[in-house]
Amino acid sequence: MDPDALRDGIVIVNLRLADGGDLPFLVDTGSPGTLFDRTLMSKLGWRLPIGSVAVRMAGEPEGKAQKSGVYLEPALYLAGTKLKTGHLCASYDFKPKSTNAGHPLMGILAMDCLKHYCIQFDFEAREMRFLDDRRLDVSQLGRAYPLSVFPFYGVLFTKHPGLAGGKNGRLLIDTGDNSDGQIDPSLSSAVVSNGWNHLAQCVWDGKSYTDLDVDTGINSIGLRFLARHLVTFDFPNRTMHLKQTDIGPPMLDEEYNSAFAFIKGLNEAGRQPGWLKGDHGTLEVEKHPDPGTFVFAVRKKGDASLYHYTVTRVSKDTPWKMQRAWRTDKDGATMEEFALP
Repeated sequence: MDPDALRDGIVIVNLRLADGGDLPFLVDTGSPGTLFDRTLMSKLGWRLPIGSVAVRMAGEPEGKAQKSGVYLEPALYLAGTKLKTGHLCASYDFKPKSTNAGHPLMGILAMDCLKHYCIQFDFEAREMRFLDDRRLDVSQLGRAYPLSVFPFYGVLFTKHPGLAGGKNGRLLIDTGDNSDGQIDPSLSSAVVSNGWNHLAQCVWDGKSYTDLDVDTGINSIGLRFLARHLVTFDFPNRTMHLKQTDIGPPMLDEEYNSAFAFIKGLNEAGRQPGWLKGDHGTLEVEKHPDPGTFVFAVRKKGDASLYHYTVTRVSKDTPWKMQRAWRTDKDGATMEEFALP
């Protein structure tokens, strides 16, 4: 797994078409159908679609869905192995998402393909493994949860409370969500506000966790929560195994965690430009050529714009400083520059 991608809360695998060439695809268990970037249409020989579909990414405001063409799905390869895929796929403009993530994305590898495989995410080793489901030593994989795969809703396992506790209900397992997940207030036993909630701690399925950022919506768990475990998706046998490895968010590297703590401290002190004290949102890290500099991009619920914060320091012995703070629209155009704290 790409460490920079993990900082953003995404898992990327390089796939190939029949004529070769690596194409970075996001691995998304919350997406029912595989998507291809529109720039690949001519390469795939796509001309007239056989249908259309409205595609809206998680975190995007209502009414912002892209009208996408539906096509016969081409052959996809992982290294030299041809993957089992679905029959239909759709095109999508990934340019804004690539810009925001700081990573080129040429598609989404979704459940129409993933459901055929046994896949393990080892976040400590930063590896994604394809395993033989007939030879799993389940005694080493942690607690097992039954999975149900629904054609239009991704992966669900049923009769289980969400991250804030409460009634049993369907829980979406979404590797494409870079937060800890979502809470359905109608099923939760906790008092939650509409929008983003920060849980200093919670007990889920008898295990303790700290420092969770969750949205309100349907009950789900996202990649930030999954990354606290060794995760094994045994899709052929409709089972997920979770083995807890951390109680807090994944510790990717000392430099990143130090920069993130600086941003978090500004927020808690009410000094983060463009944000009120205690505001929460989904956070991504954009690439920067200087390894001692980080650009954090945060999105508020219901806000199509992105808030960007560049922080840097001269050395590990010097304090972090904010170099720039600004807001961009969904296409990456600057809308506003903020005064630095």
